[in-house]
Parts: sequence; structure tokens; C-alpha cells
Amino acid sequence: MKILHIHPSMAGGGIEAMICGLVNEMAKYHDVTLCTIYKPKKEDVFENKLSKSVRRATLGKDKSGFSIREVFEIYRFIRYGHFDVVHIHGFFYYYALAVLLLHKRVKFVYTIHSDAAKENSVWDKRIIKLKRYAFRKGYVRPVTISKESKRSFENFYKLDSTIIYNGIPEYAFNTRINKLDKYRITGKTVLFFHPGRISEPKNQIVLVKVFNRLIQEGHDVVLLIAGQKKDLQIWAKIEPYLCKRIVYLGERNDVRDLLSEADAFCLPSIWEGMPVTLLEAISVGCIPICSSVGGIPEVVTNEYNGFLSKDASEAAYYEALKNFIVCPNVEINQMKCNCRESFKKYKISEVAKKYIELYMNV
Repeated sequence: MKILHIHPSMAGGGIEAMICGLVNEMAKYHDVTLCTIYKPKKEDVFENKLSKSVRRATLGKDKSGFSIREVFEIYRFIRYGHFDVVHIHGFFYYYALAVLLLHKRVKFVYTIHSDAAKENSVWDKRIIKLKRYAFRKGYVRPVTISKESKRSFENFYKLDSTIIYNGIPEYAFNTRINKLDKYRITGKTVLFFHPGRISEPKNQIVLVKVFNRLIQEGHDVVLLIAGQKKDLQIWAKIEPYLCKRIVYLGERNDVRDLLSEADAFCLPSIWEGMPVTLLEAISVGCIPICSSVGGIPEVVTNEYNGFLSKDASEAAYYEALKNFIVCPNVEINQMKCNCRESFKKYKISEVAKKYIELYMNV
């Protein structure tokens, strides 16, 4: 089967990690091409993690913002590429022309990686009737990534979708990493790690405020934050809280290595789809402390393999963190085992099989 995956870039983030794992797995058995809209950069996290079996293509876009040129270039690339399946990852407006003109000769699959209403960009909102029409007529098969994601799709589009959970490859443990030891201030310091773009959905302002409160109360904790400074206004509000116990690590391409050394994973999001960083955390036994949004409660069961806050508020997330801090070591160790057990259904090999089955049946 000749398969094309398209995404704006492989710069770094949960969606990009998911796509990287998916195309690498599919390329073991099929002819797979990954096309990016933006020209790859040396610092793009997942460019060097792609298998040699994955064909690479790019439209070479180097300036931000929308341009009609890419719409026509994507159409031509798909038309003359003779693909059996084109798998779209968000940003429907780029692919609208190709979907309308080529749906009779190509199978189109579209994964909604977040809440169905919130994932629509400014340009997607302008053509939302066309997008809904393409879903309704079967020109594109929509895929959602959790039960909550499916519900949001049904509520927004009044249509059904196929659920396929996100997944990632298994982790090869390296006992000689020791990248985080230098951040432990004492022998009893508890290390918390938050990987995620600095942006509104990730709720980092609440995160640093809660840790600032814990530090003032005398708790021996350290919060490490890693991710792109996507929203500079939010970053400006976070930066004053940085200190030796709240540390910004910059953008990292070794998130799972860091999770394997951290004591807990923090994600107080306002909204989510199925966070890939959460799957990375449970795969290495790093206990998640998350808000109960999106697909998170489908992965995390409170006090079984992690802790859930009632909502994304400062008070609720503080309570969830305190519950972790006072939890006995025996229970914490059992939770780590439960995390690894919970991960089995999210292995990328299983996810790839489900997508291939979907391609065959579209």
C-alpha cells in the first residue's frame, strides 16, 4: 500500500512524536512517504528520528502564515504521487482542494488530535461548512483519538467518527543516563517534569503558581519545564517564577529520557486530546499528575496509575500534587508498575495495525 502522511513540520511536540512513530512502524510493511509543508530545519526534533525506510518530501515553505500556493502544490503532489491513502494531520484548509477533486481516486483519512471545535484554525473556521460537507459525504474519513475527542466531534459536526487511540514506540531503558541528578537539591528532592509548548492549553501559569506555593510551604520539590516558547505573553508571566526550584530547560529532544528519571509528570491542561507526553510518561513508569480533561481520564485512573485534579484550577491542581507528595512510597512504587501495565494498549505497533485496517476498509 502506498501511503502519504502530511503535517506542517516535524519540529517537536506530541503530535509530531505520534506521527514519527506511526510512519516508522508503517514503513516496515508499506511504501510510506512523510511530507511536511514547511522546509525542515536542523533543529527539528523528529527529523533525525525518522526511519530510513520512510520517504521524505517537503513543499519547502519557509515563511509563516497562510499562502494559497501550498493548497495547489499539495493538490499536484497528491495527484501525481499515485498514493492509495493520504493521511492528514490537522489544518484541513491546506488539503481542501485535493479532497474535493481527488476523493474518487484517493482515500483520505483525517486525524483530529484535539477537541474537534478547538482544533480548527482561523482558516479552517472560514471553510467549516466545506469541511463538514467533506466529512458528511465520505470524502474524508475522520479519526478521533479518545472517547472525549469522539464526543466533541459528534457534538460539533453532528457526525460519527472512528476512534483510534494515540500510541508511541516502547522505550529502551538506559540506566546510565543521569541527566537530572544535578537538579536534586538534596537526597530527598522530588523531581517533577512538565514537557509541553508554552501555550494556553497547557496551563503553565497555574503550574508555576502551584509550585511556588509548595516551595514557600517548605516542600523539597523541583519543577522542570521543557518546551517551545510558543506564546510569549504566557512566557512573560511564567518567567518571574523561575528559580533554582522552578527551572526552564528549553526545547528538548530527549523528553522520554528525562521522564524516565523524573519522579512525576505534570500536566494541568485546560483542554487536551490524547497527550502523547502522557503516554511517554506511563511507558517509563513516571507517575502522571493531570487535570481531568480530554482523553486523560481514559489513561489515568486516580490513585491507581496517577493522580487527577477535579479541574484545571489552581486549587484543584494543588490538591492533586499534595496527594502525590504525601502518598506512601509503597503505593508510589505500585503506581509505577501500574503505569507500565497501562501502557500496553498504546504501543505504536497496535495503533499502526488499526490504522492499516481502517485504510483497507475506507
